[in-house]
Amino acid sequence: MFSKKINISNLTLSKEKKALVIAEIGINHEGEFLRCIKMIQKAHNSGADLVKLQVADPASNYLNNTNSFKLFSKSMLSKEDIFNIYKFCKSKNIKIFSTFDKKNYDFFKKLNQACYKISSSLFYDYFFIKDILKLNKPVFISTGVSDLEDIDSLLNLLKKQKNKKIILLHSRSLYPSDFDSLNLSRISYLNSKYNILTGFSDHSLGIDASAASIHYGSKVIEKHFTLDKTKSGYDHKISLEPETFKKMIENIRKNELMVGIPNFRIKDYKYEFEKIKKISRQFLVTKDINKNSFIKRDDFKLVRAKSYKNFVQFNQMIKKILNSKIKKNLKSGEFLRLKDFKG
Repeated sequence: MFSKKINISNLTLSKEKKALVIAEIGINHEGEFLRCIKMIQKAHNSGADLVKLQVADPASNYLNNTNSFKLFSKSMLSKEDIFNIYKFCKSKNIKIFSTFDKKNYDFFKKLNQACYKISSSLFYDYFFIKDILKLNKPVFISTGVSDLEDIDSLLNLLKKQKNKKIILLHSRSLYPSDFDSLNLSRISYLNSKYNILTGFSDHSLGIDASAASIHYGSKVIEKHFTLDKTKSGYDHKISLEPETFKKMIENIRKNELMVGIPNFRIKDYKYEFEKIKKISRQFLVTKDINKNSFIKRDDFKLVRAKSYKNFVQFNQMIKKILNSKIKKNLKSGEFLRLKDFKG
């Protein structure tokens, strides 16, 4: 059984709370310390709940003739830079965390992040995931390269771990992801199938997919962030600039309002309830009815009246009509009331 309520520093992740939004800075800082600081501050100002970096040792993860090797080699921050970035974030009360590899495990363990993330490409490294879980912090796991059979296998193994603070992130590891490849319905499917909190790591262009994911129960949304999406290389093309990122969050919050809660009661919305009573139809007696009789279908009709003082909720009235006798004589033109019935 995975946790239904997870605290990340002073943020709470649960079905009842608003979705947490992560600004994925990744390597868009291009290895420049001051640019990274500026991006973090801008992302925070845009409304991001958390910011995230990507840190990977190129030689340990990629062959030297690959594009990934070249990009991560050019965008490396020094350990001193990363330490100072985390120090800056702490001073500004900005929540930061990073994805990293085995080689950087001990370094980030000392930084004591509020949460961790397993990227899609590390989904199959079960032993590394186990080590991350031992840190006893919330762990996001992206599923961008994983079939359901893979997710089944991993979660069955992770159920044996003490740390149950796991969140699955639906993702498509396509850069960019076309709309017809997103399959957002998998977010709710994963939530239902594994009884686990779910979210969305969005690699599509624009803001529509992130906002739409709310309708499938997404409680975490991760989106790439940049200061200039016209720059070439890295993840700039699939990223959002500060103003657009802010607009995305506004759209997410609007969609959360529209989704609401599934088990709402009309009575809970007092102002709306008064309006609804005025347009609801009431049960009007259409012929004289004798005491000790059951109400028949032709004995009443539903009408909208000027006054709604005789308003009775359907579930209450239909139970009486079907199961109880009238306890007094009724005249045609009267409204049925609950007190007209026995019992």
